[in-house]
This record gives sequence, structure tokens and C-alpha cells, in this order.
Amino acid sequence: MDYKIELKVTPNAKKESIEIKDGKIYCKVSAPPEDGKANRRVIELISEFFDCKRKDVEIFSGEKSKNKILLIKSENIFKKIKGWEQ
Repeated sequence: MDYKIELKVTPNAKKESIEIKDGKIYCKVSAPPEDGKANRRVIELISEFFDCKRKDVEIFSGEKSKNKILLIKSENIFKKIKGWEQ
């Protein structure tokens, strides 16, 4: 099953992180937003966070935007998001 998640990306961050606030995901990456570097790093961090393979995470929309929708093909997503939305 495929799952879509929305996130806001901050490139060129001093410290990389993934935060969940108010049901939204914020991803900070140290990579610059050029030649797809930040996008590749977002995919790496999200796949680590959700404990899935990189090939199971793709950018569905927002390739050139800070606001993105990712498509995740993994059941592991429920382990992390359980209890997000209240």
C-alpha cells in the first residue's frame, strides 16, 4: 500500500532533523537546493526515519518546492505516525 505524506523542507540547515509538530512533518537537511542534492538527502532521512528502503520513498510533488508530498511504499510508516493526529 502507498501512503502520501506532506512535509516542509529546510535546505542548507546547520543541523539535520525531522520533527513532527501539530500533525505536520518538518525536515531540515544540510544539503543545498541544487542539482537535486536536498531532495536526495530528504529521501535518505525520511527512509531512515520510517525504517524503510530508499527505493520505497519518492517525491510525488514539490520537486522544486520546500513544500513536498512524498509517496512511501512501506507499512513501517504506521509505527512512527501512530498518535500524530488527534
